Amino acid sequence: MPHSFRLIAAKGQRNGAFRIWYGATEDDQSPFVLTLTPQHVAHALHKSLPVSLEVIEAYARKNRHRLKAIARNARARGSKAKVLE
Repeated sequence: MPHSFRLIAAKGQRNGAFRIWYGATEDDQSPFVLTLTPQHVAHALHKSLPVSLEVIEAYARKNRHRLKAIARNARARGSKAKVLE
């Protein structure tokens, strides 16, 4: 795993998923991708579906340290991606 592990991009998808890319640099050739699903966010916030992209983005901002730790741990175990459902 690269020594540096930082957020390099984040973007909502049409299907409601929110993807967060982590890597060593902006042009990392093998970034780790963490995907938040609306189901995961709704469950975490004790809300009913559907949840808006704005709610998912706010959840990602508020929980950025925890999400980075989840991504870092998954990457350390050899994964290139993880979906939180």
